[in-house]
Amino acid sequence: MKRVLWALAATLTIIATVGGAVEARMNLNGTYAGVSTRSCSVTNTPASFGTDASGAPTVIPFGGVFRQIATDYSTVTFNPDGTGTSVGQSHTMNISDNTVGNSIFFISDFSTSFTYTVNDDNTVDISNGVTNSTTVLGTGTGNTSMVSPRTFRRQIGNGGNVLVEAPLTQIEQDTLVTQILNDGTVTRHRICTRATTLIRQ
Repeated sequence: MKRVLWALAATLTIIATVGGAVEARMNLNGTYAGVSTRSCSVTNTPASFGTDASGAPTVIPFGGVFRQIATDYSTVTFNPDGTGTSVGQSHTMNISDNTVGNSIFFISDFSTSFTYTVNDDNTVDISNGVTNSTTVLGTGTGNTSMVSPRTFRRQIGNGGNVLVEAPLTQIEQDTLVTQILNDGTVTRHRICTRATTLIRQ
């Protein structure tokens, strides 16, 4: 009898755990208005960033870096099957690149698809696919870009109505390939810090 009760308790625990994750995922089903602020160090050096003593890619490369800050405004849709889309606009300010002829400020429209997994601690791991963007204001108007895939984590709050940035032991790093209008491509590498808030519409 004790063995039966133990097995029943274990089964109910598994159901509750899985059910909680499914319920949380279902609670995300819908569309959110998002704003994200980020600060990035950017390099044009092909070798990208060097590694520090821990192996993390945090060392300034031979070609140096320039600094950007940006605010991303987005509409993010979570589907109940664990997929989603993000569409929005980035407002980017160059704060250290003083090259004559470069834009100090530019705006670009972007879109990406993602998959997500809800964890038992009510965090959400999100895996972005390639992000596509088009510059709509600035000296690079008409340029198109592709940002490499990346993963990040959000914390669910207020019954699934709010998501905010959650701790993740990972450096946000990506590669940006820009097609200059009628003039080839430029590849840049970025390391960024970010703060994000999503609110259900």
